[in-house]
Amino acid sequence: MRLTRRGLAAAALLLPGAACAQARGAGGAAGLVTAPTMPCADRPGDIVGLLLEGTGAPGASILGFGQAFRPGDLPRGAALGARLADGTPLRVQADIKTRHADGSARIVLVALAAPPLTEGGTAGVVLTRDGAPPGPAFDAAPILARRSAILHLADQRFDLLAALRHGLAQGAWRRGPLWLEGRVEQPVPLRGVTSLRLVADVALRADGEMRVDLWLRNDGAMQPGGGAVGYAMRLLIDGREALAAEIPRQHQYTGWGRLVATGGPPPFPRHDAAYLAEAGATPRYDLTTGVQARLLNQLAARTATPAWAAPLGARHLAQQMGQSGGRPDIGPMTQSQAAWLQTGDPRAAAYAMGQAEAAGSIPWHVWDTAEGRWLDTQRWPRLWTDPRGGTPPRGLAQPIPGDTGWTLAPSHQPDLNTLPWLLTGRRACLDELLAQSAWCVAGRWPLRRGEAGRPGLAEGVNLVRGNQVRSAAWLMRQVGNAAWAGPDGNPTVAWLRQVEAANWAWLRQQIPAWTRAQGEAHGWIPGEYGEPGMLPPWQQDYFASSAAAAARRGQADARAVLGWMENFLAGRFLAAAEGFPPHDGAAYLLAVNADPEARAPLRSWSAIAAAMREKGISNGEGWRRSQGDYAQLALQSLAALSDVTGSVEARRAYGWLVEAGAPYTAIADYQRNPAFNITPRDRPRRPGLRRGCR
Repeated sequence: MRLTRRGLAAAALLLPGAACAQARGAGGAAGLVTAPTMPCADRPGDIVGLLLEGTGAPGASILGFGQAFRPGDLPRGAALGARLADGTPLRVQADIKTRHADGSARIVLVALAAPPLTEGGTAGVVLTRDGAPPGPAFDAAPILARRSAILHLADQRFDLLAALRHGLAQGAWRRGPLWLEGRVEQPVPLRGVTSLRLVADVALRADGEMRVDLWLRNDGAMQPGGGAVGYAMRLLIDGREALAAEIPRQHQYTGWGRLVATGGPPPFPRHDAAYLAEAGATPRYDLTTGVQARLLNQLAARTATPAWAAPLGARHLAQQMGQSGGRPDIGPMTQSQAAWLQTGDPRAAAYAMGQAEAAGSIPWHVWDTAEGRWLDTQRWPRLWTDPRGGTPPRGLAQPIPGDTGWTLAPSHQPDLNTLPWLLTGRRACLDELLAQSAWCVAGRWPLRRGEAGRPGLAEGVNLVRGNQVRSAAWLMRQVGNAAWAGPDGNPTVAWLRQVEAANWAWLRQQIPAWTRAQGEAHGWIPGEYGEPGMLPPWQQDYFASSAAAAARRGQADARAVLGWMENFLAGRFLAAAEGFPPHDGAAYLLAVNADPEARAPLRSWSAIAAAMREKGISNGEGWRRSQGDYAQLALQSLAALSDVTGSVEARRAYGWLVEAGAPYTAIADYQRNPAFNITPRDRPRRPGLRRGCR
C-alpha cells in the first residue's frame, strides 16, 4: 500500500498542532516540558480556562475542540460564552452531545473564533456560562458554491458536497454561527464485496475553510458478501489532489481514514487537565512533574517518518496484543495521551491522534449493516465474535480473518480514542471508541458472559465473572468511558450504559460473599490467573483505576466496590502488625491460596505472609520481587482511593509507599514515562512547582 507525496502533506493536517509539533521537535533533548499556566476563571459566570497557541493562522480563524464540564457548570438553558483574559468577548458555538443527570452539559463540541496570534504566540481564553444566546447558523451556500470535494474510489465517483447537502437535510452533527458539519455515509460494493462503507464527516467553517474527515470502513457484518477488498482512491479538494492511496488488501472489520483541510491549521488548544479531572473525564495527573523533552522529541520523530503515514499501519502499537511487559499503551490511557494531558504539548497530541487513527486497522469493528449501528448482544444475544463462535447467530457471517497481523486480547487492549474524542471532538474518534467498546462485550465468551434473559444481574453481559482481573479492568474501562462520553440518543451508547450499570451492580452484589471468603485480607476481585493460588496485586490496581473512573463520574455501585477494595489495596501496606511485610504489597505475586485445589483463600495477612515466605516470593525488607512498575500501579490506585473516597487508610498507605524507595517511583521515572503519574488532589510530587492561574 502507498500514500502519495501530496497525500502525505495533506494527511499531516489531521494532527492537532502538527506544524507546532515539528517546530517544537527541534528543541534540545535535555530538560522538561511542564503544563502551561491557565488563565484564571475568577469572574462571576466563569467555568474553565484554556490556552491557545498560534500556528500562523489569520485572526478570526475557527478552531474546534471538545470540552468536558463538571455537573452544574453549564446548566440547561445557559449559553456558553468565551472571553480573553482582559474581558474581550470571542464568538463561540456549543454543540452539546451529552448531559449530566441534572441536565447540565457534560460533553460539548466547541467552535471558537480565535484572536490574532503569531506562530507560537499564546492567548488565554475563559469559557463562561453567561454567553449571548446562539445566533442563527451561518449561511454555508457560498462555501458550497465555490468548493468541491470529489472522491474517486476504484471506478466509482462520489461528490461529497452534493451528498452533504442531502445529509444536512436529515440533520446536522454540528450547526451554528461558526461551524456546520454533517456525515456522508453509504455502502460501496466493490467486485462482489459488500462490507465496505464510505464514511466522511464534512465540516464547513464561517471563516470560509472546509475540512473532510474521510474513512473507508470495511466493517459491514452479518450479511453475505463480506470480505477483504483492494482499491485505489483519490480525494480531490477544490480540484487538487489532497489524498491518494493504493490499498492492495483491506481486511474485513478494519477501517482507515485521514483528516484533510483547506487553509492552514488553526490555533492549537491546550486544556486545563486539573479541571478535566474534576469533571470526571480523566485521572488526576500530577501537573508539577513535567515530561522529559527527550520523550516528546522521540514521539515527534516517529510521526515524521513515511511509515507513519501509511494507511492501515500500526503506528507502534503492539499488534500481538497479548504481549506483556511495561508497554506504553497500557493503562487508564496511553503514554502519549498522558503526556499530552500533562503538558498540552503538540508533539504528544500528534502522536496520540495518530495512534487513535491506527485503531482503525485493528479488526474489532463489527458494524450491524441491517441496523446501522455497532453490533450488540441485544440483537445477537448468543453471539461471540471470536472465530470459534461458529455461524450466525452464534458467530459472525464472515469470521475475523486470522492473517490481519493483529492478535486481539482484552487483557492487554489499549484505550486509543477516549481522550482524543474528549479533547478534539473528532467524530471518527467516537466511532472508534464505540466500535471497540461494543467488541468488548460481543468478543467475550458467552459461557462466561452469561445467558441473556436468565434471572440475575449482568446475565448476558457479564465482563468480570471468571475473567482475568486485568481483562475485566480494561473491559470495564472501555465500556465505562464510552457510556460516559458517548452522545445521548446514540443506541450503542444507551446499550453500553446498561452494560456498565449491570456489571457494577453485579460486583456490588458479590461483596458480602467475597468478604466472608477472603476474611481479614478481603477486598480483592477474584479472577483467573496462570499460576494457581497466586494473586497479582497489580491487576487489582488496574481494576481499581477503572472503578475509580466510574466512581468519580457518580456511579454509586462502582464507588461501593472501590470502597470495599480499600481494605486490600491500602491494607497490604499497613498490615505489619498482623505479620504482613509492607514491601510485599507491591510484590509481583501474592500467595492467597495455600492449597489451590481446595479453592479456599487464605483469610489472614499472617497466613498470606507465611505462604509467600514458604514459596520464596516475599520481598522481605527489600524490593527484589518488585522489579517492575508494580509500586507505581499501587500508588495510582491509592491516590485514586484517597481522592475519590477520601480514604484515610489509603492516604496513610500512599504516604508510606511514596517514601519507601520502591523501584520506578522516583520523580525522574514519571518524567520518563508519565502514564501512571497519578496523585491525590493535594499531594503533588513537586509541591514547590504547584501553579495557580494568571
